[in-house]
Amino acid sequence: MRKLFCFLPLLAALSAPALADEVFLVGGAKFTGRIEQQTDQMVTINIGDGVIGVPTSRVEKIVKGRSPLDEYEDRAKRTKADDLEAWRTLARGAAQHGLSAQSREAYGNVMRMAPDDAEARRALGYVKYDGQWMTEEDSYRARGFVKYEGEWMTPSEAQQAQARFDSEEARRDAELRAAEAEAEAAAAQARADEAEERAREAEDRNRWNNPVYWGGWGYGVNTWPTTSTIHYGW
Repeated sequence: MRKLFCFLPLLAALSAPALADEVFLVGGAKFTGRIEQQTDQMVTINIGDGVIGVPTSRVEKIVKGRSPLDEYEDRAKRTKADDLEAWRTLARGAAQHGLSAQSREAYGNVMRMAPDDAEARRALGYVKYDGQWMTEEDSYRARGFVKYEGEWMTPSEAQQAQARFDSEEARRDAELRAAEAEAEAAAAQARADEAEERAREAEDRNRWNNPVYWGGWGYGVNTWPTTSTIHYGW
């Protein structure tokens, strides 16, 4: 009982509302974490799972405080490497404050000391299948599932999904070929129409250039008489 009691302050420290650096943006958005760097151009804040950079021009105000990340790091530095329950408490507190990376770190230490610890295993994404702890992916494989398009399913389901995909792909290909054929037919018709128009224009030009055709006056002689062919009566 005494051992359990001595760990309660650790959990309380992380579970109690802790002040943190708060970066208020123009427009109402807010980031909470620990400011790592602040310059005239950029404010960089560590939110636990990563670091976010915000242009200073978008920042309305900054409220400084001590963050859960600060608390976790301080506790982690003082926690002995072989103190299983202390690491378990830190892991729980970090998870409650959304510090998933830190929670995984702490649970990793728990699992290092107690490889069969159910709480740590589950928190780190392991599942128990056939009496053994394994990753979720390994458990699916052990049960005969296959991964298709990012989803786990039975081989039969995967085959059906592939058949549907192939059918849809064939339909799209047929539609594409039909559209291409239609476009080619339209282009061929356009070329034929253009050739017919050119032939008609050529015919019109030949008609106008023919000396036996005088525009709107109809047909007439196609040569003028020369002086050698004119007879004046003597």
